[in-house]
Amino acid sequence: MAPDYYNQDPEDKGSYQKTVALCVAAASLVILLFLVVLYVNSDKGTDTRPVAKTEKTEEEPEEDFLKDSHNITSTELEFWEDAKKEKRIQPKEEEGELTPYKYGDENSDDIGLSDTSKNSSSTDEMSSSSSSTEKRDRLEEGEGSLNKDGADDFKERDGYITITDDKGKKTSYEIIEDVPKNDYDLSNNLINENGMLSYRDNRREAIKGADLSKYNGSVDFAKLKEAGIGFVMLRLGSRGYGTGKIDLDERFVEYAQNAQLNGIQTGAYFYSQAINEAEAIEEANYIVGAVSGFKIKYPIAIDIEKVSGDEARTDKLTSAERTAVVKAFCDAVKGYGYKPIIYASKEMLIGSLNLEELTDYDVWLQDYDSPTNYPYRFAMWQYSRTGKIDGITGDIDLDLCFINYEQK
Repeated sequence: MAPDYYNQDPEDKGSYQKTVALCVAAASLVILLFLVVLYVNSDKGTDTRPVAKTEKTEEEPEEDFLKDSHNITSTELEFWEDAKKEKRIQPKEEEGELTPYKYGDENSDDIGLSDTSKNSSSTDEMSSSSSSTEKRDRLEEGEGSLNKDGADDFKERDGYITITDDKGKKTSYEIIEDVPKNDYDLSNNLINENGMLSYRDNRREAIKGADLSKYNGSVDFAKLKEAGIGFVMLRLGSRGYGTGKIDLDERFVEYAQNAQLNGIQTGAYFYSQAINEAEAIEEANYIVGAVSGFKIKYPIAIDIEKVSGDEARTDKLTSAERTAVVKAFCDAVKGYGYKPIIYASKEMLIGSLNLEELTDYDVWLQDYDSPTNYPYRFAMWQYSRTGKIDGITGDIDLDLCFINYEQK
């Protein structure tokens, strides 16, 4: 049975009262804390007082947010830097074609440029150089090409000429101002008669010609004359591209005699493989000595060609070295009183010789595109290697001569 409160001892009664008072006080404190917490939470949800820091009214861009975040590591941000780089190298879309790259233009980021081109000297420095190799602005297929889409649609631009090599690669060269240009109107004044071209304008009428070597076999020069051939260029000899040995063309004497008997003017050419000026002079001396017994009124040519499908002793010549060889030959021929001329393809002339150093000599151009777009001055043009003429079996090289050397 529980003790009666009123019958307890005064000491026990006082202790019991203290205990009850403490319990009531503790309960009151808990209730008070609960009310305070409830009040604070309710007040926080409806507080409209201004905060210390003013909030932005506009949303921060994603790029700036990522840069300013301290919770994102540098590794996590690398994707953003890569994206920026990717964006930066994309070519700009502009109207028209891309401007061709000029040496020294370091800002030409819109076209693919080789490291060699990017490190070249400035255009001003090139213009003061005496070498056409240094002056020449080259734009290759896939390396500074003139079109937006690369090699699929290679287009020429004013002031440039495009050359296609034997492997089909296209290269565009800036036309050199210092080299004299031809004034032929080939687009309007060429006439094709069964594969044989003729040309006439208000200043000149080109003379029809052919060039022959031992590979043409037996030739009826009377029929060549009837076909309108007014001159022939005969191969006198050649130097071996491997051995370096000089040989006389075994048909030269026969051809020269029969051509002159039929009233066909005659010139001669030598297939050169000279690797220095001394060998070039040796070749000139050889050909001049061999033609001395004939009335040669047409030029004596140095034939500069690349050997296809094999290595040649001249393969490693620089443009400057090859130009020196040509000059030495021509100067020697001229010294003997004959008219020198340079036979070469359009590709060889523009890409492998310094033309501004050869302006004193006539050019015999080889170009089978008709009409030729070769911009510089030339005296003779070999326009076909598959010509057909009565009096000769098989193909024959056909030419036009724009200078009457018989009267020059």
